[in-house]
Amino acid sequence: AELGARGCPTAAGHSEEAAAMATVEKKVTPGKTDPFGTGKILVTDCLDKFSQQQSDPFLLLHHFGPAHISAMPQFGMHPHRGFNECPYLKQGRWLGTDPWNMRGEGQDALFAEGQLQWGKSGRGIEHGMKFDPSYDGPVQGFQLWINLKSANKLDPPEFQNARADAMPLVNVSTLDDRGPGAKAKVLLGELDGQASPVETQGIRCQYCDYELDINAEATHPRPSGMSTLFIYVYEGSGTFCGTSAKKGEVLRLSSSGDVRVKASTKLGFMLLAGEPLREPIVQHGPFVMSTQDQIMQAFQDYHSGSFLAEECTYKLHTKGKTVVTKRRIEGRR
Repeated sequence: AELGARGCPTAAGHSEEAAAMATVEKKVTPGKTDPFGTGKILVTDCLDKFSQQQSDPFLLLHHFGPAHISAMPQFGMHPHRGFNECPYLKQGRWLGTDPWNMRGEGQDALFAEGQLQWGKSGRGIEHGMKFDPSYDGPVQGFQLWINLKSANKLDPPEFQNARADAMPLVNVSTLDDRGPGAKAKVLLGELDGQASPVETQGIRCQYCDYELDINAEATHPRPSGMSTLFIYVYEGSGTFCGTSAKKGEVLRLSSSGDVRVKASTKLGFMLLAGEPLREPIVQHGPFVMSTQDQIMQAFQDYHSGSFLAEECTYKLHTKGKTVVTKRRIEGRR
């Protein structure tokens, strides 16, 4: 492969000039929600105007902040079953707690700035977030829920934590080096041959944090099969395949074609792309299963004390290294 204008490998027959462009099918301004009923701060419910069929394999994307950590709620212990929860802390510092580590100790509990977690709830997890008393500054982040395949909904639980330095930062500018800059942090999946270390359990998806200087230009190459593609603008404004969008707006793009971006101001946006699972979804709050009977079983297991596994696996991804540990709990809930 040769290096294209963006300094990244360009597949033969798929030059930026020849690539088909996507079109914007819908632009919306999402509503606000208070998912934990704290009354302290509202979060943007980015996918609230779209059906689960339209967002498949994604279930939810919330944006919280930016706000000082004192304005943010602490998230108490709560359960999940049947999907992957993927918080990304763009600014701030938190400590995670779960039944396998209730005191929030060690590197597995630290939620550092720029970190992403892939929490495979599988048969069941409980977790929460509390303040790190050593941090006194702004907090901003995103919570993404991604469905699990039906065959994996009762798998053992696993947390993957990817530190900021473990995830590639890709130069995506289509201008020369003298022009304004554009970069994308690859949280999940692969972009221009550079891949996140997070294993996505057979779910084909991309999750990228784009930041462009004013007047910068970039083109996002869509992998084959990823017909679901959303953009959420969290800062500034720009044009996406010819459609203008500003802070707080969400775009749903057509099922094929690459995404051409030009920044009108300093621009920040999250890009979600995925291959739909096209499987039945039955959701009740924090449980996402394939049938109503499985939902009822989840409630029964939770209340009978058989919800959690005795052991949970943790994978800590740092630059060039992954450390795997296992923790056990005494008793169940």
